[in-house]
Amino acid sequence: MSKIITTRSIKWVVGAVDEPVFSDTLTAVGIVDEGDGAGEFVQLSQSDPDGVTMRVNISPEEWPELLNAITHAVRMCQEAKP
Repeated sequence: MSKIITTRSIKWVVGAVDEPVFSDTLTAVGIVDEGDGAGEFVQLSQSDPDGVTMRVNISPEEWPELLNAITHAVRMCQEAKP
């Protein structure tokens, strides 16, 4: 029996159109599975100017509450005053 083969999008890069994909101003959003049986999760990553990559892992179960908290925090942000 043959396997069904498909193409899957698992990574997106968010940032300014004119930035190269290796820019430290971009944020990567990816679907990750470390193969430990825990299943897939979303990983956000950014690199600082020194090339140090910082990552945040988000499980599908915690996403609804994180979304609520992030949405609330963004709404509460005050605009910079000149």
